[in-house]
Amino acid sequence: MGVDNKKTIPKFLQGGGEMGQIMRDKDWESHVLGDPVNWPLALKFAISTMLNTKFPNFIFWGADFRCFYNDAYRPSLGKDGKHPSILGEKGKEAWSEIWDTIHPLLQQVWQTGEATWSENQLIPFYRNGQIENIYWTFSYSPLISDDESIGGVLTTCTETTEAVLNLQKLEESEDLLKFAIDSAELGTWDYNPQTNEFSGNERLKNWFGIANDDSIELPAAMNVILPKDRSRVADAIKKALGGFNQGKYDITYSIKNQKNHEVKIVRALGKSWFNKNGEAYRFNGTLHDVTEQEKSAEEIKIANRRIKNEKDRFKNIIQNAPAGIAIFKGPECLVEMANISLLDILDKTSSELIGKALFQVLPEIEVEASPLFEEVRRKRKSVRGTEFKLPIKRKGKMEIAYFDFILHPVNEESDDHLEIMLVANEVTDYVTARNVLTENEYQFKNLVMQSPIAKAIFRGTDLKIEMANNRMLNHFWGKTWDDVIGKNLIDVFPELKDQQYISELKEVIRTGQAIRNQESKGMHFKDGKKFEFYIDYVYLPLKEIDGSISGVMITVTDVTDQFLAKEKLVNFSKELKEQVKERTALLNHANKKLQNSIKKLENANDELESFAYVSSHDLQEPLRKIQIYTSRILEQEQKSLTETGKKYFDKITVSASRMRTLIDDLLAFSRMEESKTEFKPTNLNEVLNEVIENLSIKIENTGAKISSSSLPTVKAVPFQMHQVFSNLLGNALKFSKKNRKPLIEISSKSVNRKELINLGLNTSRTYCKVTVKDNGIGFANEMGEHIFEVFKRLHGKSEYEGTGMGLTIVKKIIVNHDGAIQASGMEGEGATFTIYLPI
Repeated sequence: MGVDNKKTIPKFLQGGGEMGQIMRDKDWESHVLGDPVNWPLALKFAISTMLNTKFPNFIFWGADFRCFYNDAYRPSLGKDGKHPSILGEKGKEAWSEIWDTIHPLLQQVWQTGEATWSENQLIPFYRNGQIENIYWTFSYSPLISDDESIGGVLTTCTETTEAVLNLQKLEESEDLLKFAIDSAELGTWDYNPQTNEFSGNERLKNWFGIANDDSIELPAAMNVILPKDRSRVADAIKKALGGFNQGKYDITYSIKNQKNHEVKIVRALGKSWFNKNGEAYRFNGTLHDVTEQEKSAEEIKIANRRIKNEKDRFKNIIQNAPAGIAIFKGPECLVEMANISLLDILDKTSSELIGKALFQVLPEIEVEASPLFEEVRRKRKSVRGTEFKLPIKRKGKMEIAYFDFILHPVNEESDDHLEIMLVANEVTDYVTARNVLTENEYQFKNLVMQSPIAKAIFRGTDLKIEMANNRMLNHFWGKTWDDVIGKNLIDVFPELKDQQYISELKEVIRTGQAIRNQESKGMHFKDGKKFEFYIDYVYLPLKEIDGSISGVMITVTDVTDQFLAKEKLVNFSKELKEQVKERTALLNHANKKLQNSIKKLENANDELESFAYVSSHDLQEPLRKIQIYTSRILEQEQKSLTETGKKYFDKITVSASRMRTLIDDLLAFSRMEESKTEFKPTNLNEVLNEVIENLSIKIENTGAKISSSSLPTVKAVPFQMHQVFSNLLGNALKFSKKNRKPLIEISSKSVNRKELINLGLNTSRTYCKVTVKDNGIGFANEMGEHIFEVFKRLHGKSEYEGTGMGLTIVKKIIVNHDGAIQASGMEGEGATFTIYLPI
């Protein structure tokens, strides 16, 4: 037979893509960390979580910051650099070129337990064969080890190099745009109809004769307009704000400088912007000095050339903008223009996209995107979207991407010539990271909710209850989740007002310092009753990204039993001397009483033996003669007897038979102790089969059906077990219901510790539970204990034969076997007898 030498893979290292495989293949036996099976549980959990997340994660573990990372982080290391050599290596050796930068942050987390946050941080390091300038947004957060100290640091990060460079390009583009506006000698203005705020650029203020530092009020802006044009301008503004001509504004008028009184002729071009309710929220545009245009046509040509140049510059700015921008024309969405960023997003070249119908080039987005274009064409208004989900085929592979976008109608042409501009920014990485964070938060909350230790989270200085697990709700609070969710702690538990807990919780929020306490005495009301308890608790601050404290997480352990046990132990040593003295006196007194009891018991045994002798000889002998002579009279003198005489003889015969049965039962009851030493392994299945065979005639006459599961072997007196089953099955047949065939079910199963405690049985022994259930006449359930009493009958002698001793004998046998018996029933439905016997 061959031997399988295949190494067993720890469960926490299963899966995890490339890095999971590399970790499984690495020779850890010779490594300082040793076999992964023996790693700390906290490290296993952290690595398992890291390997199974799609967000870049890096772990520094231990005092020398050993390195671990996942597949999502792997691309950040480049093709020729640290991968995979740094796996398991010391942080100082793996990141020597940036150790002076990151080590202080790691030490800060290690020593304080507080997370760090760095955004768009320049951290150049070696990859792709050289030192590269790389920008990162990352957070260092503590990893708790098995002993609840800081065991490592988790790095959650994303490379933002491209975003930072694009932002720099955007800032450059904005500078160029501003330069273009200045070069065109335009005054710009912006008016908010809802706040009545009006602003303008420096040139506009110069034309109005207003100092550059002064703010502009709308009435002041209107006052610079010559009176002859003022009402016309006001009317045009009113129409634009009212939505006339889609809010477009185009008017020429004269203004007068308030300082030097210079008059200019200006052309104002602008547009009102409307929300979904049709209300104007912005009105902006440009003011162009056209005074000189009327003086010289050449200057107009020069101005036109300048405008063309600025358009080209603007187009160049658009082409290089970090956001994806495109213009589509007509119902087929023909692509007229697409800048570099959009081509990168769609993974297309200019020749593949320009001049083509959008949905022919990208059929996978038609279902989601075409309704948006239809809405713009129908309403002639912008359509915006955030985190819009689109399936896109990139590099030959379908993937889901998310975008923030705006679709805006560029002109007012017919549908065939309508141009629509798209400005889009891909936010897939952000959405993915947020989803990972949400999942991690869900897992954290799930761990808290399932924890066997009581935990809860409070938010804000009002200590609003945000979360509490079942242990906290049921054991400590005695509340349901609906009773506490979203409520302030002091409102739910007003009795805490005069206790230290509320002030301590607020102190944690104020200082950010954890509070721990042991064997603290507390009090609260549960179901209207006052309860005092002793607890160990820990209050931990919950910190936000900016370092502020937003809440407290509490962990509470009930140590009331331990505390009281310790107190009892202390008091016990004090009381022991006195108790020994008292017990010695009690023992002497008890010994005297015991001697008297032994004497009485010996007398009682003698009397019982005498009674047994009388029952078996003196009482049975005259009874036997009564039965013999009555039977002879009936045989020989029956013809001479009247019907009344025959009836009297029948009653004598029945009474004598009942008397014999009673004597036999009393004799059996008195001899229960005599056979106590005859215990031996007894197969209850064999006993049951013998009893059924003995009762076969009654079973056949009544049409009874008896079913039984496998019964155990117990150490017992076989004859007494035979008596138990004979009495129980005999009763089930005797007390059957008229017009209903008896159905008797016998079953057996093991007994749990709680049942043994409730029954007062020895919990150190193993017990079985044998149940005998019938469908007979039953009895009232409250009579379940009384039916075991001597001579106790629930029915008249004329209805059912018997002495009332059968169940008394059964109970005594079971008690003699260190067991217990219970009875339950329902009138007209049947009875159930449950026997508990040690195996």
